[in-house]
Amino acid sequence: MAYTRETHPESFVGKAENVYEAVLVIARRARQIGELQKRRIDRHLGQTEVLEQAAARARAESGDDSVEIEEIEREKIQFTKPVVLAIGEMVDGKIEKRYEE
Repeated sequence: MAYTRETHPESFVGKAENVYEAVLVIARRARQIGELQKRRIDRHLGQTEVLEQAAARARAESGDDSVEIEEIEREKIQFTKPVVLAIGEMVDGKIEKRYEE
């Protein structure tokens, strides 16, 4: 999934008090997005590993290496970079920033 978007500095006007705040908000949101993507990858790899173990057990139980077991394809998961998504959310006004008091 390719995500391309032109973002100009003017896009951030009114989204944050200053540049530092904008960078901080984008970085924190990108970190959150990265963690979500990591969990999804880990879940997918865990499912693939379970299927591979089941296939190995089936081969061992049959005792015959010539038994054909459906090959498990490792689906390549591709994500857009978290920073790109976070910048898009910032420009679109989808990020809510709160301050601890």
